[in-house]
Amino acid sequence: MAANQDTILSVEGLRKRYGGVPALQGVDFNIRRGEVCGLIGPNGSGKSTLFDCCTGLQRSDSGKVVLNGHDITGWSMNRISREGRLVRSFQKTVVFHSLNAEENLVLAGQMSSFPGLLSTFSIGPGASRRVRRLRERAGELIEIAGLQRVAHLPAGNMSGGQQKLLQFALMLMPEPELILLDEPLAGINPVLIEKVIESIRDANRRLGVTFVVIEHNTDVLMDLSHRVIVLHQGTKLAEGEPESIVRNPQVIEAYLGV
Repeated sequence: MAANQDTILSVEGLRKRYGGVPALQGVDFNIRRGEVCGLIGPNGSGKSTLFDCCTGLQRSDSGKVVLNGHDITGWSMNRISREGRLVRSFQKTVVFHSLNAEENLVLAGQMSSFPGLLSTFSIGPGASRRVRRLRERAGELIEIAGLQRVAHLPAGNMSGGQQKLLQFALMLMPEPELILLDEPLAGINPVLIEKVIESIRDANRRLGVTFVVIEHNTDVLMDLSHRVIVLHQGTKLAEGEPESIVRNPQVIEAYLGV
């Protein structure tokens, strides 16, 4: 599948097996810069394995992952996050429970931009200016995540949905170009689902971040996504605009149900 200058991520012939079980069987697709792309499929279709191979958590058996025109196949997760401007979420929410929203975000910004221990926790005029810039960005991201009302609370006192929103803001702190979201709506109430969706849309519009989203709530995902890719048994079954995907007979049979 040929990529072009509008392609931010290109996956070419990706294969991965766990023992004798094939998880990915030659998956190909391109992600366009600036889009929100949904990724759906039955359990065991290869969605999380695909994220793992794209972000360096797992090594693919063959195939290629190209980010911004650079072949990142085989790169470590740290290198991809640091140099590739690509980050991902996991289904488990991880925040610093004793810190409030701004403190969480500033610490994340320090660690991503200045990963050495001395530079992260250094003092002096340079460090003060750096923290001031990080606080300004933290304030913008707290607004995007809709956390202004609870921003003063320790994260451990926030609801599970609010912690998910904070984790979303943490992923935005290092200014990524592409974010892979793994089930961002799992385990949260309907009111906060709307806030998570609006935060994704806001980050896409205001910050220009590209998203690939795994989500089992297909109704919400179809409304959120510009385009949808469907995996089934480790292969790409279909891709296209949401309206065409929900009418695709193969997708209906394999995943959505009649």
